[in-house]
Amino acid sequence: MNIKDIKNKINILINVNKLTNTMSMISFSKMKKINKQCFFLNKLYIEVKIIFLEIYNIKKNNFFCCILITTNKGFCGNINNDIIKYFLKFIKINKNLDLIIIGKKSIDFFNKKNLFFKKKIIFNEKNVSFTNNIIKILIFYENIFFFSSKLINNNIKIIKTNLYETYTKNFYELKKINKINLQNIYINFTLKYLFYQNYLSELKNRMMIMKSAFDSSKKIIKNMNITKNKIRQFKVTQEMLEIVNTTNI
Repeated sequence: MNIKDIKNKINILINVNKLTNTMSMISFSKMKKINKQCFFLNKLYIEVKIIFLEIYNIKKNNFFCCILITTNKGFCGNINNDIIKYFLKFIKINKNLDLIIIGKKSIDFFNKKNLFFKKKIIFNEKNVSFTNNIIKILIFYENIFFFSSKLINNNIKIIKTNLYETYTKNFYELKKINKINLQNIYINFTLKYLFYQNYLSELKNRMMIMKSAFDSSKKIIKNMNITKNKIRQFKVTQEMLEIVNTTNI
């Protein structure tokens, strides 16, 4: 390997180093904003959930729906692979399930599989909401399960959320409440809360992976610079020896 080749590789690694550092910083800056949104969404989600489950009557049918939430972008580790594996295991054990997938990564993965999906959706993080057509479909299910990732104690975990989990009712007197509107609000709040929790996990994972790649490329650049200097030193020494030998002749 000559010095020119090493210099070219070092230049490529410097560009990679800059790119990974930039991606890590972008993810970190976005995390602050998304974390605030998750905090407020969590409060709203819990309040709407309490009210909704107070008046919700479990339907007597055999229709179940599973909704998988994955990321739209890559460079975030095994977060999508882990949740897709968990999702596949669940639908293998449980039959009679209608499936909805959210996120470009799950759509790309399942396009190669022989599975029927009720809906395939890609949300922009600025506009996360089911359309009225999808809501009309969802309100007829006895149970809806969301599969997503969540940041718990600084670790990313896969969570399964049952939209209509059993709840001990207090039998409050609830008047003048539009149950259909409340159900729509509850479904969309659950979606937004879980989507943003998943997005926060994605940003956290991407930040960590890009930081690790930045540190690794920095070490490789340092080692390659040492190698380049050694080769240069060897060549200078060799040339000096040749000059000495020619003068002695």
